Amino acid sequence: MNLAERMDRAILLADQKDFVGADAVCEEICFAAPGQPDGFYLRGLIAFRSGSLERALQYLTQAEILGSTEVGLKRALALILLSQADYNGAKLRYRDLAAQGELDEQDALPLAQLGEAFRDEGAIGLAMEFFTQSRSLNPKNNPAIVGLFLCAQLTCDWQNIDALEKEVEALTQLALIDGKVPVESPFVHVTRVMDSEMNYAVARAWSNSFKVDRVKRSHDRSATDPIRLAYISSDFHEHATAYLMHHLFKLHDRQRFEVFAYSCDSPSDSSLRKEIETDCDFFFEITGWSADKAAQHISNNGIDILIDLKGHTRKNRLDIAARRPAPLQVAYLGFPGSSGADFFDYVVTDPIVLPRADWKFYSESPILLPHCYQINSHTGPPLAITKREAGLPEGVFVFCSFTNTYKIDPLMFSTWMRVLGAVEDSVLWLCANNSWAEKNLKRVAREHDIDPHRLIFAPFVNQENHLKRLSAADLALDTRIYNGHTTTSDALWAGVPVLTLKGMHFASRVSESILNAIGLDELVVDSLDAFEVTAIDLALKTGKIDTIKAKIADLRSGAPLFDTVGFVHDYERGLAEIHNKRILGKMPSPVIL
Repeated sequence: MNLAERMDRAILLADQKDFVGADAVCEEICFAAPGQPDGFYLRGLIAFRSGSLERALQYLTQAEILGSTEVGLKRALALILLSQADYNGAKLRYRDLAAQGELDEQDALPLAQLGEAFRDEGAIGLAMEFFTQSRSLNPKNNPAIVGLFLCAQLTCDWQNIDALEKEVEALTQLALIDGKVPVESPFVHVTRVMDSEMNYAVARAWSNSFKVDRVKRSHDRSATDPIRLAYISSDFHEHATAYLMHHLFKLHDRQRFEVFAYSCDSPSDSSLRKEIETDCDFFFEITGWSADKAAQHISNNGIDILIDLKGHTRKNRLDIAARRPAPLQVAYLGFPGSSGADFFDYVVTDPIVLPRADWKFYSESPILLPHCYQINSHTGPPLAITKREAGLPEGVFVFCSFTNTYKIDPLMFSTWMRVLGAVEDSVLWLCANNSWAEKNLKRVAREHDIDPHRLIFAPFVNQENHLKRLSAADLALDTRIYNGHTTTSDALWAGVPVLTLKGMHFASRVSESILNAIGLDELVVDSLDAFEVTAIDLALKTGKIDTIKAKIADLRSGAPLFDTVGFVHDYERGLAEIHNKRILGKMPSPVIL
């Protein structure tokens, strides 16, 4: 056979699913014409079809080196590189396809996935490039639409955000009506919709998509043995979750509990990671493990209560929890709302973020802590520094908001600008998340007749230095739909009052819960008008803000918010109660502490 006949033979064998035979023929072609790309290209495509991605990458790369410009080669390479998290490699191939005018609808989903990957890495410009391309190829039911909306949130680009949100809302509603999984994630939904019932509907649709077999458990441990807790997270490093709870692991009562941790992210050599590893009785790195392997490992360790710290947030491993590796499974801290999952029995919460009227919108039974659900692990008040040392002008009132920029919405920012307009000698100190947000917020400030130089953007620093500089602020202004969570408790620990609004779902009630736990209910207001009036009043009547700061200093050491030992005691009572209920054969039910 000549080369053309051999290629036809290889294609025929591949169509018959005889991938071994097809590969053998391709090997002959490559041997006969080692300087020609066609044989390597065909061999790579056949390996790709058979699922042998490593071999496909090897042969397709060789074909590319030899000069192949085949569209199928670029597309296959892009898909393989995307699956291997080589996002820059995938980017180059998709750009080649775009330059050749060869992108079509089949590329829409992987382009959206590439956009999501770059967004998660903070490369917002690249994310917007690929989301825009993806949407142009498929303007319907495309996750790129949600991606563009989230990029608009992150960059505070509000010029077209209402139109984008309407598209996202329409897609979500249509999916729910049709009994499908919305392209909008539960997390994105809670950042824009203050409606517990709708939040629950979206979360339930996503969680119901986990159709997996549950592991077989042989749970024959004695009821008198210490309760085995397992925490699962991808945030055992410099992350808000770890900052909040790292003391918990060492404070657990070892007479009653054994503490396991399962890490689902790349290992970190940070001191915080090392501290958590040391303070747990057993620490397992399961990054890259299949869900089946991880679930069986948890089950084999005889875990009594699995506590998921991620929920519907980035890098979660709900696929592990869905396999039910523990007889009791609890959702805590990471996601502000119900998981909507039948594989979680309980959610750790409090009466403010989860009032009784909202219980019906939760698939889990609540463990209601007596104070704030949020643990804190602060030790020793941060050293205060002056405004000048913090890079701020002296002799001005400093409003601040160090939340992530996606939490800032146009309605609340307009309120902030009116406050600045009423308080002449004042500035607004913000977190420098990205240059797009800085540019857009300065533009919007100018539209409100506020000098954009009165917006001061703080560069990233480590947690210790952040808490130190935070003490130079006078009043923190909270966000509306998705409050500051860790940022609110950080501000209070630094001695800075936080002004917030009453909310209508979990994410918008967290600051109220935090303020309640330190005895500052007077900083929770009912409306945007009241928010504006109160912020102005506190800034212009400095005696009031000084009184509140003195109150924080008095309460910081004794208030429930920062009583970590007291929190752990209450939390452990809740865990012991649900464990005892299970031992007695009782179904999950609300636990009120």
